[in-house]
Amino acid sequence: MREDRYEFYGYRVACTAPPEAEAVIGRLFGAPLPPDDAARSPWTPDTVHLSIELTDTDREPVPPPYFPEHWDISDEVVLDTGSSRAVITPARWTVRVTLARSDLDNPIVWGRWLVEKAFLVLTLRSDRHYGLHAGALSVDGRAALVTADSGVGKSTFTAWGLFKGADFAGEDAMMRHIDDTEGRFWGHPRCAYLDPALIKSRPELADAPATPVPARDKSRIEWPALYEGRLRPAVRPRALLVLTRDHETVRPLPVEAALDLCRSDFAAGKESPAVRERVESDLRALLSGMAVVEFGLSADLDANFARLAAMLHP
Repeated sequence: MREDRYEFYGYRVACTAPPEAEAVIGRLFGAPLPPDDAARSPWTPDTVHLSIELTDTDREPVPPPYFPEHWDISDEVVLDTGSSRAVITPARWTVRVTLARSDLDNPIVWGRWLVEKAFLVLTLRSDRHYGLHAGALSVDGRAALVTADSGVGKSTFTAWGLFKGADFAGEDAMMRHIDDTEGRFWGHPRCAYLDPALIKSRPELADAPATPVPARDKSRIEWPALYEGRLRPAVRPRALLVLTRDHETVRPLPVEAALDLCRSDFAAGKESPAVRERVESDLRALLSGMAVVEFGLSADLDANFARLAAMLHP
């Protein structure tokens, strides 16, 4: 099997897969990195080695636990859907995926449940990386991180920005590499998890691959070529927005309050107090240079985007 190099959440990825899985790799990662760009992520301690092999099974996939038992301390972390599985070895920066042929056309299995989750586990288990439950978009070159409690509307808010002309870097998870001196957060901009009604309301998404997420009122949609030029793997944010529906104003939020709101994200998987202190200090330093606000959403999506643009470009 041929090995190709990719970028994913800011990591260097060396991927091997059989020819039958090449379409899966393309949908996940896009085009391989050119040979002279293979070392573009010098802050990653090691290249992540991802291997995919195919197997035959007649089992139906089922949602695995969000995190399997002992994921934060086990030498190997197993994500198992019953039909396909991924084995993550954080200390070796390896992910081994055994993918059922019957799951080749199911991006919920190989995307949401296996590969995307595997890179989240690697990030949370690392001493030099952390994650935020956030999205990010950039308006005329100025970027904002966007976080919120589940159900508030973060995914719709970030996707609407893309529809209105903003650049899009992700809507669910953003990864921070502490040794990236440019202060960037890295996302997965090629797909989003959106309300099916929102997808249906956009004619330009009519032919985009969209797959329902079991037991969730969301679908995984892969952005069409129309948006290719505005999908960005990373942003250097000037603002952090904490979305709320408690009011419809923009209110300054103290950095310490924002840290408290995000603590369960950036501290996840960090067993060592020294590591937790390191990642908190990194995020505190970055937030100290940003506008940190509680951003009240209205029912008018266009008005919400206009207020964001005005905030980023006063």
